[in-house]
Amino acid sequence: MTTLNATTTRDISPTASVRAGLALSALIGLGNLPLLSRDIDWGNETPPFGFMLLAAAIGMVSVVCAAFAWSSGNRRAIRLNAAALIVNALMVVPGLFVDINATMKVLSAVFVLAPLVAVVLMMRRNHAPTPVID
Repeated sequence: MTTLNATTTRDISPTASVRAGLALSALIGLGNLPLLSRDIDWGNETPPFGFMLLAAAIGMVSVVCAAFAWSSGNRRAIRLNAAALIVNALMVVPGLFVDINATMKVLSAVFVLAPLVAVVLMMRRNHAPTPVID
């Protein structure tokens, strides 16, 4: 009987597009923190505070993963960051359909589209052939 060894994630130096995606994801994560402020004019529909707290926590996960992946190139950190960004974008989608002011609708659209761009940039792979050294 053969045993399967657990594979480890290879740490590589991130490419420029991956770093651009990581930088964008860190900015998106930091952009979630001011949403906890009570001074924001949400219009008639104010989101629950727990929802906003969850968005801030997901934003912090994104910032920490982006910082770790930037320095190490760890693929697991990049994948966790991508998952956090996707969940964050899905949490913002209802903001496009409620009665809020135009500025908040534009911000909602930005917080839906920017994470998608960041995920695409982060998940790009270097397709250059790797030399085999014997």
